[in-house]
Amino acid sequence: MSSTISSTPSTTSSSPSSIGQTALTDLGGQGTITSTGLGSGLDINSIVQQLIAAEGAGPKKLLTAQQTGFQAKISAYGKLQAGISGVQAALASLSTPQQFEGTLATVADKTVASATTDSTASAGNYTLAVTQLATGAKLESGHYASSTTVIGTGTLNVSVGTKSFAVVINSTNNTLSGITSAINAAAAGTGVTATLVTANDGVRLVLSGATTGAANALTVTQSGGDGGLAGLVYDPANPLTNRLTQLQGAQDAIVAIDGNSFNSASNVVTGLITGVVLNLTGTTATGVTTPLTVAADQSGAQTAVQTFISSYNTLVQSVSALSSYNASTGAAGPLLGDSLLSDFVNQVNEAIDSSVKLPAGAPFNTLAGLGIVANADGTLTANSTTINAAFTNNFAAVAQVFSGTGGIGTKLSSILTQYVQAGGVLANANTTLQAGLSNVAKETTALNQHLATLQNTLLTQYNAMDLLVSQLKSTGTSLQAQLDSIYYPGKSSTAIP
Repeated sequence: MSSTISSTPSTTSSSPSSIGQTALTDLGGQGTITSTGLGSGLDINSIVQQLIAAEGAGPKKLLTAQQTGFQAKISAYGKLQAGISGVQAALASLSTPQQFEGTLATVADKTVASATTDSTASAGNYTLAVTQLATGAKLESGHYASSTTVIGTGTLNVSVGTKSFAVVINSTNNTLSGITSAINAAAAGTGVTATLVTANDGVRLVLSGATTGAANALTVTQSGGDGGLAGLVYDPANPLTNRLTQLQGAQDAIVAIDGNSFNSASNVVTGLITGVVLNLTGTTATGVTTPLTVAADQSGAQTAVQTFISSYNTLVQSVSALSSYNASTGAAGPLLGDSLLSDFVNQVNEAIDSSVKLPAGAPFNTLAGLGIVANADGTLTANSTTINAAFTNNFAAVAQVFSGTGGIGTKLSSILTQYVQAGGVLANANTTLQAGLSNVAKETTALNQHLATLQNTLLTQYNAMDLLVSQLKSTGTSLQAQLDSIYYPGKSSTAIP
């Protein structure tokens, strides 16, 4: 597969070695100087403004061009970095062997359980039986006439698993509804809740434990007060005192894999099979099992490959736009001829076109070999027939082409990291460009100061000249008057002394 990304060199221009030394050779383009002053008759302000404009025009144009160029490159590098980061993110799912070792767990009877896997799971086939689900405890009182029925006072001591709490009942909360509210207030963080259930025969208090597992049984005892709380006692250690009825006992889930039983306090079962998590939702009939299959998940890897191709094509298109040149209009991309972009393109092309060292007889060792080919514009396309066959028949080889020490994905990821990491190639380039912008700002300030000083100097000089001309005119007028007052023979209209 030939190299896919391309960039074209551009020409460069030189600039004056220093600011403010432009020679004033022609003011023809600045308009005609008119005389409107006092002494000399010249428009001094206009003359000085034109001289300053001529002095600053060249340097200002140069500085503006430099600033525009720096800003354009900073923006272009930002776009390049975005494209690189997109490919890098896609490669995260392809550049390590573990990403190709994904598995998918399936339970045939979906009413019984679902399953998920992590990277430690291995392929295998099992039989699954679920004898019982994990449940939390639930207790129910006898029926009372209404929620306002007074029960009694004292202290209820409630425990669930390793957690316990006390509920103080006095004359302010000794009704059925008051006791319910008091239990809920005291039970925060224990998973115990109290509710009232109304039926045809009256109102009942129901206590529920949210935490499942045999170790989380509910116990309720009472002490002190008027003894009325004895009707809300449930103590398995003293069954004769029990007045609450157990509607549901706290129990473990019991599952069996290939006939081997396993208890779990939760219906989310971990540790049964390495890397596999079961989410139990039902039970199997006695003596009945359902297949549980853990298999290699090729769909995840195929999706990751398609994501890589898409992000790579986006990068190619971005590079093409940044380094473009329109011969008709002369318009060029901001990175046309940029050496950084050229180096990047060469490295990426080398990685994309490279081959991977595989054992003798391997069906392919390049991207093109497994069905990923380059188009005329440099983008990549996956030949669905070829790549599907590669995934189906040579999945291990596909993984080796992308991942591992010499994998193409690994090579490409390493190159991209060099460009986008903190302190990497693009970061250093941007630092240089920002320094260039800072220098332009400093030179602009220096130029403005130079022009302001020059303007003051010229105004001083022209005003001095204007004053001198005015004085010379005055002297000339005086001399002329004196000369005019001198009589000489033949002078017309002159009185004879």
